Amino acid sequence: DMQKFVAAFASVISQSTPHIYISALPFAPRGLGVSKRYLSDYPQTLAVRNGGYDNWPALQNACTGHKGAVNSAAFSPDGKQIVSGSDDSTVRVWDAETGETIVGPLRGHIGRVSSVSFSPDGTRIVSGSSDCTVRVWDAETGETVVGPLQGHSHSVNSVSFSPDGKRVVSGSSDCALRVWDAKTGKTTAVVPLQGHERPVNSVSFSPDGSRIVSGSFDHTIRIWSVDTGEMVI
Repeated sequence: DMQKFVAAFASVISQSTPHIYISALPFAPRGLGVSKRYLSDYPQTLAVRNGGYDNWPALQNACTGHKGAVNSAAFSPDGKQIVSGSDDSTVRVWDAETGETIVGPLRGHIGRVSSVSFSPDGTRIVSGSSDCTVRVWDAETGETVVGPLQGHSHSVNSVSFSPDGKRVVSGSSDCALRVWDAKTGKTTAVVPLQGHERPVNSVSFSPDGSRIVSGSFDHTIRIWSVDTGEMVI
C-alpha cells in the first residue's frame, strides 16, 4: 500500500515533503494500510466528506508535454524510465515514478515519430519516423549517436533492437524491412527484406536474435532469417 501511495502522490511529495501529510494522506483510500496507520496522527488536516477512493486507481501517473498525438511508448529495461514518440516530431524520456520529462524533447526528425524503443541495456533509444529515417539516441544525454539512417523511401512505422543490442530492424510503408548495425549505421549485406505487398506496421527480433517477424497491411505475418534475409515462414 505504501508503494502505491508513493507512486500516486510522487509529484506532490517531490515538491514539498510536508505534503505527504497535508495534501496526500487525506486523499488516500481510507480502508487501506497507510490511512489506517497514519490518519489518526493528523486529525487537523483535510477531510474528504463525500466520495474519495475505496481503492487505488488504475492510473498511476500522467506524463504531459507532447504537443501532438503520442504514437509509441515503451518502458526502459529496468522499468524506471519511459520513452515516447509523437506527431510533434520529438522523442521524450520520462521518469516512470514522477511523470516528469528527464531527457528531451529530442529533436532531429522532421516528421512524426512513429515508433520508439530502448536498447536491451537501456543506454540507447531507437526511433523511426515519417521522414523515412531511423535514429539512435543516447538515453542519458539525448544526443543522436547514430543516424539519421537513410534507405527507406516511405515512412518508417516500426523499429526494434536485437536482444544483444547490436542491430536495429525497421519496417516501412515502402513494404520493406531493413536491418542496421546499431553502432555504425550500416545496413547488413542482404537489404532490403522484401516480400510484403503493403506497408509493414510492426517488426521484432526473436529472443535469440536469429529471426525477425513482421506484420503488414497485406494481412500477413512473415518470419525472416537475419543472416540470409530470406523468408523462412
